[in-house]
Amino acid sequence: MKFTEFSSKNSTLEEIRDQFETWRKTREKRTTIPDVLWEAAVSLCPRYSLCQVSKALRLNYSDLKLRVQASQSFLQSSPVIDPAFIDLGLKNPIFPAEYTIEMEDQNGAKMRMYFKGEAGLDLLELGKVFWSKGS
Repeated sequence: MKFTEFSSKNSTLEEIRDQFETWRKTREKRTTIPDVLWEAAVSLCPRYSLCQVSKALRLNYSDLKLRVQASQSFLQSSPVIDPAFIDLGLKNPIFPAEYTIEMEDQNGAKMRMYFKGEAGLDLLELGKVFWSKGS
């Protein structure tokens, strides 16, 4: 029996276990597991643990782990396409915005400011003044 057309995309653990059992019953002695069956086993690993898959399919845990890692490294080495920048045309922030700024220095001095809408202040400069007041 050939397993070249086996589809594992949405297969369950039980279906793939049946495929392995069929292969084991019909294989010639000392033949390696077909790649399509390995791929089917690897495809289960996002849904099941390595231990569950290796026990259910009677596979060597280390061999399965290596194949899963190889498939993940292949996916990670695929070229990544950077998303294009999309300008939403928002030149000014949307108001009314609400925010609170809290500052505390080493001496225990505290400043808390609450803003709603455009503050009209250079908040960076305000922070610099607060932090440098003791110098």
